Amino acid sequence: MVNDDVLAFAQRRKILVVAPHPDDETLGCGGFISLSAQTGSAVYVVFVTNGAASHRKSKAWPPARLAAQREREACHALACLGLENAPRLFLRLTDANMPMPEDPAWRNAVAAVGDILQRFAPDLVILPWRRDPHCDHRGSWLLAQHALKQVSLRPEILEYAVWLDEFGEAGDRPDSDEVELVRVHIDGVLERKRAAVAAHLSQTTGLIADDPDGFRLTPQTIARLTQSTEIYFRPLQ
Repeated sequence: MVNDDVLAFAQRRKILVVAPHPDDETLGCGGFISLSAQTGSAVYVVFVTNGAASHRKSKAWPPARLAAQREREACHALACLGLENAPRLFLRLTDANMPMPEDPAWRNAVAAVGDILQRFAPDLVILPWRRDPHCDHRGSWLLAQHALKQVSLRPEILEYAVWLDEFGEAGDRPDSDEVELVRVHIDGVLERKRAAVAAHLSQTTGLIADDPDGFRLTPQTIARLTQSTEIYFRPLQ
């Protein structure tokens, strides 16, 4: 089932976004949250990991320096989206090695997200797709689910996929009775989203020059994720 009528979502007053890494806030839902900000909605962004694993072999950019760079890029990207004043929290969990649920760092992160849920009281929570083929995306979804179970709120949920189309296997895709597809048309803010993607210099340019094996978003990936429509999964269960 496909739902193109996003008026009910677009008029949400409080939206919490969970981004596994700095850049997922833009790649996954940048258009939607930019549109929402234009309508006066409040947006709060939680960045789960520090993003420091994208260039593991770089000596010029050790993890602490890269993590700080990625936070600056995320703040710049939010400004490009019209969210320069939006509250945000960097949990700074280890990129590509998130703690397990029995770890104290996991419990602390769940508690931090739960505190935001209680204080911010979102009407809508935007999460990474539960089976997006990246460990941090799946881990961030699970972390958010644990936090939601600790509070009495029952916000609307939308899930975005970043890597499903490129690396997903059959079992990663949603079942027909599992979700409703929601299309959000973002033509009016598409250039803002593209500018926000470009703000993530460490992920889109040769800024980090001493790691030839480092991660870099390809032009094909950027083009795929900066079209005039964003697709979300709305859970039915």
